[in-house]
Amino acid sequence: MELIIQGLKNWWSSKFYQWVSRRIPPSNTTLLTQKNVFIFPTKEGGLFSLLLLLLLLTAINYQNSLVYVFTFLLGSLFVFSIIFCFKNMSGLSVSLVNANECFVGEEAEFSFSLKSKENQDIESLRFILANEPEKILDIADSEIASLNLSIHALKRGRLNLGRLRLETVYPLGLIRAWTWLEFIKEALVYPEPIKGERSLSASIQGEEDQEGVVVKGEDELSGVRDYVQGDSFNRIAWKHYASKGELYVKEFDAVSSSTQWLRYYDYLTGDKELRLSHLCFDILEYSQKGLQFGLDLPGVTIEPAQGEAHKQMCLRALAVA
Repeated sequence: MELIIQGLKNWWSSKFYQWVSRRIPPSNTTLLTQKNVFIFPTKEGGLFSLLLLLLLLTAINYQNSLVYVFTFLLGSLFVFSIIFCFKNMSGLSVSLVNANECFVGEEAEFSFSLKSKENQDIESLRFILANEPEKILDIADSEIASLNLSIHALKRGRLNLGRLRLETVYPLGLIRAWTWLEFIKEALVYPEPIKGERSLSASIQGEEDQEGVVVKGEDELSGVRDYVQGDSFNRIAWKHYASKGELYVKEFDAVSSSTQWLRYYDYLTGDKELRLSHLCFDILEYSQKGLQFGLDLPGVTIEPAQGEAHKQMCLRALAVA
């Protein structure tokens, strides 16, 4: 019997969320209107409705004018509660402006921009995510408010926020206005950095030392400068001296002393996720040391470079590999 009841609940939930998705399609910006805001009594509102019905039956039965007045007064209060509860959400613009990048095990943060319409103050608006603490926000007239929501990143790859429930029971707690929102923008989750062992035989271009890989080769001429007493005669630009009669010294830029390829198949053990975690660790380590490296993944090759932009490019490649 319990299996049948659970099956019916799952079927109902599936049909309900399909209907919500059709009525409120995923979008990074949503304007709340009567088309996507739903209204239903709270538990207290249901009890209040039963009280109104009981009072009405009493007034009809005893033909008591005072009870009639009291019933209609409370009924008017209930109707005004419906109107003000809807107006507390209607006209609000909700935009997902940014989804950050993080590593597995960290919090992925989603940043929202919320704008109320003119002559509207929004009170006690709740933002609810599954398995996350809810947040309550007040938004003043025509204010652009910001809100950050975060979820725990458990898997590498693209992470969607999921359904976000907005609701309010303002002003009396008798009526709940609510909506479900889904967003297109996703956070990018990098693998968890884990140190691993790999074969360097095919990866290095030179000899490895404590700071990286020393590349064999000649330095490259970058320019000349005025001679200063003590400079080596081996670095004097004699051609310049012959033509101009002045001493200049050659200046060199060393060919990168830390060029290396980080290859997916160089790691000795581990499945796909573990190998990507090893690569992530090495990318962070080489970037911290300022070394130049390239990345070779199945189907993706990133040429050797260095710097923050190169690091981010490599990490994003790992996230979607």
